[in-house]
Amino acid sequence: MQELVAGVEKIRFDLEADVEEQRGARLLPFPGMDKLGAAACEFFRRGLCSKGLLCPFRHVSGDKTVVCKHWLRGLCKRGDQCDFLHEYDVTKMPVCYFYSKFGECSNKDCPFLHIDATTHDTGCPWYDRGFCKHGPLCKYKHTRRVLCTNYLVGFCPEGPRCKFMQYVRCRGSRARVPLGTVPSLQPEPRARALADPQPVATSINQPLASGSVPGPQCPPEPVTCFKCGQKGHYTNKCGKSHLEIL
Repeated sequence: MQELVAGVEKIRFDLEADVEEQRGARLLPFPGMDKLGAAACEFFRRGLCSKGLLCPFRHVSGDKTVVCKHWLRGLCKRGDQCDFLHEYDVTKMPVCYFYSKFGECSNKDCPFLHIDATTHDTGCPWYDRGFCKHGPLCKYKHTRRVLCTNYLVGFCPEGPRCKFMQYVRCRGSRARVPLGTVPSLQPEPRARALADPQPVATSINQPLASGSVPGPQCPPEPVTCFKCGQKGHYTNKCGKSHLEIL
């Protein structure tokens, strides 16, 4: 019984062809139905599915690399429109919040990934700016970047393949711009106003530079005190008492 009488590699059953061709699969009665327990559509992966929203199988995009945490608990309502993967894959599980935040997880059966924060690919934004107060105790990755001396001088023969960093930082911006292509900084509005002052009217009846004549401007009316009803002072400066007003 242990001896191989005949190989079965070249034998193809009709059941296998029916599953691959989706024979006998009926369309959904209406779009938007729950396809939680359905298999992934092989025709959609190859871009050949013509059933659209009525397809009884799940349409999973190839760019989804993280499993949906709501789908794991059966609470995701987006279905095929979800941006995350609706398929149980241990290698694509989301990162455990407690392990990444506190360095430990008390759940022995935790389905999420336990990734050490020191070896995580996320770079430290403060270290990239120049200084991180946490130092070697920072939970993010500190990647040392050395500037290319040839690039700073003006030309690097290695080009993009150079192992050193080739960028200059614009003033007031975090963007990395190649050397020699730094855009000219626009002057501030106050500096532009001082450099190019707009003509203003020197009298009340003089028209402005735009050509519009606003008419004679009346002097502002005197201030009225709402406490005593007299003009000439504000309410908080009124020295009359309630008895004097009455």
